[in-house]
Amino acid sequence: MNLSASHPVAFWLFIPLAFAVCHVIIKYRKLARILSEKNEVSHGHFLSNRMEHCFWFRTIFRFLCAVMIILAGAGISWGTDTIPVQKNGKAVSFVFDISYSMEAHDAPGGISRLNAAAIYAKGLIEHFNGTKVSVVIAKGDGTVAIPLTDDYNCVEALMDNLSPKLMSAEGTSLGKGIKAAVSSFPEQSSEASYILLFTDCEETDNTLQSSLAESARYGIPVIVVGFGSERESEILTGDGQTRVKTALRTTEIERIIRAVKNSGNISSCDYIDASEMGSATKILKILSAASGGTTVTYEVQGKKRHKMFIILAIVFFIASVLLGELDIKGGRKRMLSTMAAATCLFIFTGCTPRFDDGVKILQGKLDWGKGNYQNATADFLQAASNAKLRGDEFVYQYSVYGIGSTYLMQGENDAALSKFNLVYEDAPDQIKFAILYNSGIIAHRSGDYETAANFFRQSLFIDGTSTDAKINLELSLREESSHSNESAREIMPVSENKEDQTLENALYSIIKEGEQQQWKSQQKDSERTSQDY
Repeated sequence: MNLSASHPVAFWLFIPLAFAVCHVIIKYRKLARILSEKNEVSHGHFLSNRMEHCFWFRTIFRFLCAVMIILAGAGISWGTDTIPVQKNGKAVSFVFDISYSMEAHDAPGGISRLNAAAIYAKGLIEHFNGTKVSVVIAKGDGTVAIPLTDDYNCVEALMDNLSPKLMSAEGTSLGKGIKAAVSSFPEQSSEASYILLFTDCEETDNTLQSSLAESARYGIPVIVVGFGSERESEILTGDGQTRVKTALRTTEIERIIRAVKNSGNISSCDYIDASEMGSATKILKILSAASGGTTVTYEVQGKKRHKMFIILAIVFFIASVLLGELDIKGGRKRMLSTMAAATCLFIFTGCTPRFDDGVKILQGKLDWGKGNYQNATADFLQAASNAKLRGDEFVYQYSVYGIGSTYLMQGENDAALSKFNLVYEDAPDQIKFAILYNSGIIAHRSGDYETAANFFRQSLFIDGTSTDAKINLELSLREESSHSNESAREIMPVSENKEDQTLENALYSIIKEGEQQQWKSQQKDSERTSQDY
């Protein structure tokens, strides 16, 4: 059932809750004893029974209400949800099995499986066109040999020197290699990630299936590329004396992949025999789906149940009021029962699809504010998809704008502009203003200060009270004027003037302070490219 809690520290609240309940019960017992001693309420009297019933109903239901609130705060989840996530571009991790079985010389041309894998990978790289690549070597353990890079010369240099001697760990753990490849991708990357595993499909610790399932949960497809012959051949192990038989275990790897797919994982997991005609074309076709545009990958996440716990908390609180506070008898009892039923009906049916999408947009905004852009994109994308199917243009526009804003914060300027342009024409003024403002940010970042000034100027036509837009308009106009006069300044004699230099530094400081505000022009490149190795 995959029961989990995202904030288990909330469970500590059960301790003060238990003390509070004990304190209330003790106080009630003391009060009942005092009233009995003064003969104000005798045991078995109607008032005594009524008071006791009200007390226990009120205490039990409010205790349950508090329990539900704690469980909601703990982030209890079970089951799984498949979350669509939009990606731009791609990144690939090569995982090379460098165990001694890959030294068998049964690949086409009589070369070793490991050499064949290196040559095969080099051929793929020739068609990558700037795609970032990482390299992982797997033997008894898995380690990232080269982090994500677009320096193909470095990658090919390592491929030329692949050998079982690069690692001292014994055995073959393909699962650890997959886990190392997953760790080589940034958590909040806007690029679609892929893993290529070059192996003969022999492992000694049986961790490949669980690692493939884990990769699928992160939305990272894995392509297993098999090398070698299914006819067994003998090789020497690492001790140089023991001989063992090895072969390409196609049947076993296909069984593992079927098991992963049958578990409900949407992210693809495929096996391709490297000796098949057109195998490289198949791989490039899979990878090309993410090239030059936006793709949708799917992440498997735990299904959060906080909404259910919040609803139960409200129900228990209402029950505590109806049964523990009010004197219910006769027609009043019937009336209050009707009110309770109506309240429960409203609670359980009042959440319309539009309200649910609004909650999703709010969750996306909160994730965006925390810098969790991957989850924010997933929330906005799900709300946009639901709104489009429902024909709700208002929610769709807000959702698409949220996606564009998230891309902007990740430095994906072209993708952000494409989302903004998608909804600009029919958007309400509030969204139009935000689109124009953020388009000005993008133009300013790219050095097109004239266009940036035009965007900020247009945004002020919609909302002339925006101080930020006015400041950014002034900054863009200054930058435009500065660049237009740059050539004239270059041919004039340079004279050092400390007073002018001080004024220039002060102006520069003012501009920089303005730029450092959230949603102001030009953030630091290092903050936008934290995943750049």
